Amino acid sequence: MIRNYSPTTLFLCLWVLSTHLHAQIDVPVFGKQQLVNGFGKTLEGEVIPYVSLYEKYVKNAMLTRCTDGKKAIVWETGPMPSDVQGDYAYFTWIAAHSTGTSGGVRYFDVYINDERVLTITTNPKNYPEMWSFAGTDSTKLVFALMKKDWVGDAHGMAYLRVPVAKYPAGKPLKIKIVGQNQDSPDWMMAFTYAFEEKIDVQPMPFLMEEGGQQPVQCTVLHFGDVETLQVSINGKQQENHTVNNGFNVFEFLLPAVKTDQPLHVKATLGRYLNIDTILMQKPVNFREINLVHHAHTDIGYSHIQEDVIIMHKNNISRALRLAEQTKNNPEGSRFVWNIESAWAIEYFLQAAGPDEQRAFFDAVRNRQIGVSALYANILTGLATPEEMNWLVAYACKLREEQTIPVNTAMMSDIPGISWSMVSAMAKNGIRYFSNGPNYIESMPDRGDRIGSTLTALGNKAYWWKSQDGKDSILLWTCGKGYSSWHGMGEGGVFEKGPEKIAAYMTELDAASYPYEMVQWRYNIVSDNGPTDSTLTSFVLQWNEKYASPKLVIAHVGDMFERFEKKYGKKIPVLRGDYTPYWEDGAYSTAREEAENRLLSEKIVQLEKMAEIEKISIRKDWLYEAQKNVVLFHEHTWGAWCSVSKPDDPFSTHQWAYKKGFLDSARHYVHLIEEALVKKVGFVDKITVVNTLNWNRMELVTAPCPPAFKGKYILDDKNNPVPAQKLSDGNICFFAHVPARGKRTYHVDPDESMGKIKMEPGIDWTMDTVTGAVRSVKTYKISWIDATAPFGLFQALYVPGRNPDHYVTTKCTDMDTLENGPLIQTIRMTSTMEGAESVVYEISRTTIKDRIKCTIYVDKKAIRDKESLHIALPFDLTKPVVRIGLDDGFYKPSSEQTPGANKDFFSVQRWIDVSGSGKGVTVSCPQGGLFEIGEMVNEEQVNHGYKKWKSTYKDDATLFVYLMNNYWHTNYKADQEGVVKIDLYLRFHQDFNATAAYRFGMESTRPLIVVSRKS
Repeated sequence: MIRNYSPTTLFLCLWVLSTHLHAQIDVPVFGKQQLVNGFGKTLEGEVIPYVSLYEKYVKNAMLTRCTDGKKAIVWETGPMPSDVQGDYAYFTWIAAHSTGTSGGVRYFDVYINDERVLTITTNPKNYPEMWSFAGTDSTKLVFALMKKDWVGDAHGMAYLRVPVAKYPAGKPLKIKIVGQNQDSPDWMMAFTYAFEEKIDVQPMPFLMEEGGQQPVQCTVLHFGDVETLQVSINGKQQENHTVNNGFNVFEFLLPAVKTDQPLHVKATLGRYLNIDTILMQKPVNFREINLVHHAHTDIGYSHIQEDVIIMHKNNISRALRLAEQTKNNPEGSRFVWNIESAWAIEYFLQAAGPDEQRAFFDAVRNRQIGVSALYANILTGLATPEEMNWLVAYACKLREEQTIPVNTAMMSDIPGISWSMVSAMAKNGIRYFSNGPNYIESMPDRGDRIGSTLTALGNKAYWWKSQDGKDSILLWTCGKGYSSWHGMGEGGVFEKGPEKIAAYMTELDAASYPYEMVQWRYNIVSDNGPTDSTLTSFVLQWNEKYASPKLVIAHVGDMFERFEKKYGKKIPVLRGDYTPYWEDGAYSTAREEAENRLLSEKIVQLEKMAEIEKISIRKDWLYEAQKNVVLFHEHTWGAWCSVSKPDDPFSTHQWAYKKGFLDSARHYVHLIEEALVKKVGFVDKITVVNTLNWNRMELVTAPCPPAFKGKYILDDKNNPVPAQKLSDGNICFFAHVPARGKRTYHVDPDESMGKIKMEPGIDWTMDTVTGAVRSVKTYKISWIDATAPFGLFQALYVPGRNPDHYVTTKCTDMDTLENGPLIQTIRMTSTMEGAESVVYEISRTTIKDRIKCTIYVDKKAIRDKESLHIALPFDLTKPVVRIGLDDGFYKPSSEQTPGANKDFFSVQRWIDVSGSGKGVTVSCPQGGLFEIGEMVNEEQVNHGYKKWKSTYKDDATLFVYLMNNYWHTNYKADQEGVVKIDLYLRFHQDFNATAAYRFGMESTRPLIVVSRKS
């Protein structure tokens, strides 16, 4: 068969063996037999992309597991031949089973035409060259092991013998395999490949070191006896090659070209397979591929956290040995290990002896160990600006104490980085940022829940300028994320490296990649992967053979320094918030995330309070508090099966360990606070501390002194201050406290002044049906959109993925909680689908431009997909949204980077929406995510995945994105119990940045009240 192809198309010719192979093959157990295609077409069952024996051609498999005894795979074979000589016909297909990752002995039932014919037994960690099982009717199945994959699972060929008399000639068999009910994820696969012999010829984008020639690669997939491959290129006969059964690779050398040149290629294999095509040989663009060898650090996910610690400590120990063994290798081929998270270094140094510690720091100074400045891969969109400084504190401390190079940060997996990181890194001496987002080639966006991250920023380098324009760092995003070598074990680079490198060079050329230097993360096996001791040998051999591309085992900081030196002035400038995508996962545990945010702010307040009082805080307590807040924001929330198997001990253990970070942070914050209170508080007095840099007058709550009569307390100058006793037994009063100062208050039993009359500046109307606020007016100005289908502070529950199908609360009770001269609070108790109850407590005070709502959601544990949002529908014309950032703000409409998330936005302390002459600033200390204009749509309409928004428009309606369980991995499958959030609203005229900033700070850092009784 001869086919002609377009000159720009890589040639592929095949012969479909629809009936049987054209030659006999020697088969284990059965001897030399004529084989029939064992796979024709899929009928039923899960099909997944998976690495196979013949990865270049065979990419998908049918998968059964030993779960509930119902997870079957069903397919048709090729037709039963009519010319069989003997009693049996023999079918074959490519198969695999989980022996390396298996948890025990597993059983799989095999059916032919719906009749069970035999049962297969697989054993863990068992690798015989072949195994076989037979049925009572002489049906027999043989599996021949051909290789173990990177985790030790078995791959090979399945051979099925069936009695000819039992099945009609000319018709396919229907084969079904089903794992028995063993409550196990252990699996067996049949690859969806009908045996097709193929010849593939491809000019490679390489240049030989010797002679400067360009190679042309010929790959042949052959099933049968040994054959001879004959090839001619542009009429010149090439050397013949012997082709064996299976996958074969050959190389032919041609003179290098400076312009595109056509190649007329002819190839023949035996009597049946031949090609005649025109290809295009292109000039080779010189590239230097910098392989940044590292392990992505998931603190959990692939393994329980205790094992992850051991794995990374072992990686560093092994890296030190490999570094020592290869220290005299040529530059670029020495072993280099880049440690992505300083968390691993801290554990390693704690366990290492003096000699190993010394060797570690020597290797860092010699640039065979690279230290990333980040303590862990955290969700920066959840962090305060102060937290981002804590994130780099440990690595910077090592830099100063040990005089080691730490000028580069590595972030892996997470798509998106808060703009605040630029200033935090620059101020801490971090100049470079290697960004390696999640990468899965088969997904529509080339990654899981990453939006347009890689499309917009992949293989791009920018000087990323800070929001205030004072700082910048060099951000370089990997085009293939961090995981493009996943699925390959140690040593696999010799087998898979050349083809992967060729494909990537072709991709870069097609995209007109502008630099000679290429950053390529090299992370083998999977997350928390091992070192690859064979990489140095591969690079040495490669560089001896090829002049381009050259391979460098790169120290990430050294790579950036060379890149800046070569291209620094040509690199474009980027401004804007690289709004992250994964922060929504944290609100699968909304209660815990809410507390962690409050603890983060409390730590800063306690530090400021200690400075004001000139009191020392124990450094170890402070470090542990800060570190554990950071670790709770580390992107690993749980196990890979936390959603698919939420009750498995593997999942529950990891969540308990993760929650332990929060528990530890709370513990150390409590120790610090108790120590300070003992030194700051005065007996029988109320002390109020202001940790901010401006005078404040705010309503505070304190325990009610025994002598309080119900009208006044006195300040430190014996001036009367109106006070109100609350329904919970406490008192409240307006404290007027100087900047970074304190005031004390006490009670005088003699209260002779008259009653206080409250004149609230805010009028409201409650919706007695839903429990929300229907209208708000200040100075006769209306603030709430009366046309909106929901009210202010309205909780909206979305059962499922489509936000159009939301449901609201239904009010069951309304009562006045407080009705005094200083504060009035109405409580609305409601029911809602997905929750036991929702309670709104809406408060107004004598401050005429502010309103507060505290919302309690008592959530039911539900594992169907769901979300919960709090609506803020404002009545504004020509709205403009601004989001607080550090001590400034950015506008999503004009200040987002390419590839940034537009579905929801990370908010540190405040968000403002303003129109023509009026606006509202919103602060939610516990809630870090807001939606603008519409709620998140999680419908899977993008080839089976979520479709992310590509455009943004300002809108006067905001939503707090409070809860969800939309993830399919890592995060919690459900959440239950009471979650409390506070929403503060400030109504204003024209937008004022200083006022918005101060409102956000005051809402998240309230005045500290210290009360001590005798």
